[in-house]
Amino acid sequence: MSNRTFACLRCRKLQRKPVSLATFNCPQCHAECICVHWKLHVPAPRKRRKWDRFWAQYLLELRMIEQFRDGQLGDEMYLPLLNQRWQRRANDYRVR
Repeated sequence: MSNRTFACLRCRKLQRKPVSLATFNCPQCHAECICVHWKLHVPAPRKRRKWDRFWAQYLLELRMIEQFRDGQLGDEMYLPLLNQRWQRRANDYRVR
């Protein structure tokens, strides 16, 4: 079975855990970790500027997906970090 990357933003730690886990808490600070999309390369935590820019963009795109699903955004959007184009057609959601 493959692994998925979980990131603790408070500790700046990356953990590899099985895909079967829905959530994972950091073993050091016990905060909930964020599951990262499998196609993304997460910058090294020691490269603070890249790390901060990556997480700002990633969290923004996750919020945009939720807003799109709630109907708060238009009928189409593009997510550059995830390299996905979302379109709304006849009351369903499709990722292209």
